[in-house]
Amino acid sequence: MGVHTTVSGGLLAVLPVITHTHADICVKSILAGRSAAALHPDELLIVDNTARGTAKRYRLRTYRDPDGHNLGVARSWNIGAREVLDRELDYLVLISASMRFGPTLHTTWREQMDLNWGAVIIEASGHSWHLIAIHRRVFETIGLFDENFYPAYFEAIDFGYRMRLVDLEGYWPRVWVNALSQGAALHNQVVSCPSDPLLAYYAKKWGGAKGKERYDLPFNGRPLDWWPEATVPELAARYRLVDWW
Repeated sequence: MGVHTTVSGGLLAVLPVITHTHADICVKSILAGRSAAALHPDELLIVDNTARGTAKRYRLRTYRDPDGHNLGVARSWNIGAREVLDRELDYLVLISASMRFGPTLHTTWREQMDLNWGAVIIEASGHSWHLIAIHRRVFETIGLFDENFYPAYFEAIDFGYRMRLVDLEGYWPRVWVNALSQGAALHNQVVSCPSDPLLAYYAKKWGGAKGKERYDLPFNGRPLDWWPEATVPELAARYRLVDWW
């Protein structure tokens, strides 16, 4: 597979799956010979958010909620973030099921990570949060992703604002890799996301919408890593979701 060896502290790549349609192609492209991803299967973690379960479909390490719920994006990413912290790995890599890796051309995602190892963020140019690596020290500084952004969207905006508050947001390497992403196509397959309630939650948390935030701490006084805990059924009820499993 042409995996690039490194003396780094290691990484974990998390791939949340909500439909097989896109994930099958994504996983196949990662595991293909000479894949531009160049990630070892042992570095991958599937978070199974499908309605019926993957039933070991991908032959990779897989986490599924014991109650079979769709955990949503933030909670899925946090499964990986906690493991990165517990195992003292250096990076959490977030991979969207919309990603399609081609064959190696000039370089690979893993090689680019190794060349920029130690950076706070390493981002695939043109893909943003569809393929991005976050150093463990970010989680150690600002905490995990806020799981109240359910099932998806605004969790990255919230995370970025917290990074800005502690001067971690700024320049970071954006690297080229032979890959495509089809985020819009994946969006059409996911559970309908409650944009208005999530915007309202963000504004309540930070005293204003994106770009108009007034608070330097969550809810104008809570610790930077704090958010109100809620179960998946509680969030589904709060946002009046119908098809959420």
